[in-house]
Amino acid sequence: MIVRLFHSGISKGESPVNYLLGDVDHQGQLRAVKPEVLDGDPQTTIAVINSIDRKYKYTSGCLSFRDSEKPTREQMLEIIDDFKATFCPGLTSNHFNSLFVLHQDKGNTEMHFVIPAQELTSGRRMNIHPPGQHNLEFFKAYTCVTNHKLGYAQIVPDPMKMAFSDFERKTPEGRKEQSDKRWVHQHVIKAVANGSVQNRDDLCRYLDEDLGVTVTRQGDDYISLKFPGAKKAKRFRGNLYSKDADYRSLLAQSAVAKQPKYLTAKEFAAERGRLASFIQEREQFNKQHYLSIRPIRRLAKPYRPVHVVPPAFQTKPITRSPNMRNTIQLPIVRRMILQALMIARERVQEPAKRVQAVPVVHANPRKVIHSIKDLREKAWGGTSPEIQTGFAELVMSITELEISLYEAMGDFAYAHGEKAEKLKQRIIQLQLQLAKLHAQKAQMPVEDEEQELKGYGRKLKK
Repeated sequence: MIVRLFHSGISKGESPVNYLLGDVDHQGQLRAVKPEVLDGDPQTTIAVINSIDRKYKYTSGCLSFRDSEKPTREQMLEIIDDFKATFCPGLTSNHFNSLFVLHQDKGNTEMHFVIPAQELTSGRRMNIHPPGQHNLEFFKAYTCVTNHKLGYAQIVPDPMKMAFSDFERKTPEGRKEQSDKRWVHQHVIKAVANGSVQNRDDLCRYLDEDLGVTVTRQGDDYISLKFPGAKKAKRFRGNLYSKDADYRSLLAQSAVAKQPKYLTAKEFAAERGRLASFIQEREQFNKQHYLSIRPIRRLAKPYRPVHVVPPAFQTKPITRSPNMRNTIQLPIVRRMILQALMIARERVQEPAKRVQAVPVVHANPRKVIHSIKDLREKAWGGTSPEIQTGFAELVMSITELEISLYEAMGDFAYAHGEKAEKLKQRIIQLQLQLAKLHAQKAQMPVEDEEQELKGYGRKLKK
């Protein structure tokens, strides 16, 4: 028994399923024995494949037995269960779909399968035959262990045998190319066996002079041959056509490959251990990708507090990235605004005759700050229902309180414990003070406000 995997899987679901269940084979000839479904439902497999939006939609292949190997129906069902448990470990029929169909029209037993490339519960891609040598070793270990369990001889590759692609085996054009290549290959084997060809130079001369085909290109592991009247050359790959081929060794290996080989108890234990390692590795992969709950990306990242900056002073977008934090310095801005308020206050309080085009006299910052503090304490304490001050000074006091409130809110975003509690109380007090000052501002006559603002603007212009 050998597992063959086909290089396809991009068509709709009807294409592979109709071929497996059709009355004619790949050559268009009527099957002597009708196909039989061993496991799965064809319509379900078609529906699953057609629901996949990706390019590669399924994996197809067959478990092919030699003419002398006659597995019973019970053995075939056991092989199917073991195949699914081996290459889809940790998953059940709720996680993947599969279809197995029995073909016996060629004289031997073939169990063809189609497995959609999708895990059903998550909708993610699931490929039982990923590319790479590691996966090929996985299938090789499964073939060795299964053949030993069934009592069949092991698969020993013949180095003199020529492999053909799916195109050459399944399409009319490919079958014609296969026939031409097989004719050349058989003559090459005879020439190597009788000693006429001992290296690749002898091979190229033999092909040109004796067979009448032209060698157009020579690679490390292939040669390209052009048949008479053909438009394109055909590439021949294999050990016989490689650059450093040892034909005597190939003949000896071919003779050994034709003899039945069975595993010893020690060899079987080693292959079974390799297979168990492959199964465990894939089971861990399936559990991680299909069975485990994936965390939401946004909640998986640690939370970083955002520094709250008033919209009036926000010059850059706020971000959680440490390299792009808002670099505005509130204490500097606060000091600049206070200096401007102090200069404006001095000009308002001085008589008009003293406001002349002379150099600015710097005010005492401590004096102005105490004046604003007294005004704020009066508003907070409630000792006087009305603050005996002008409208412009009241506006400046409100501005100073708003700056202090914004600064406290910014510090609160990064504070913890006792410091955060103190800042919280300070924010509440500043909010109450602002509310009282706004109430005081609302009680002032509109006419007085307009006149004072006009006078304040004229004085600032001077």
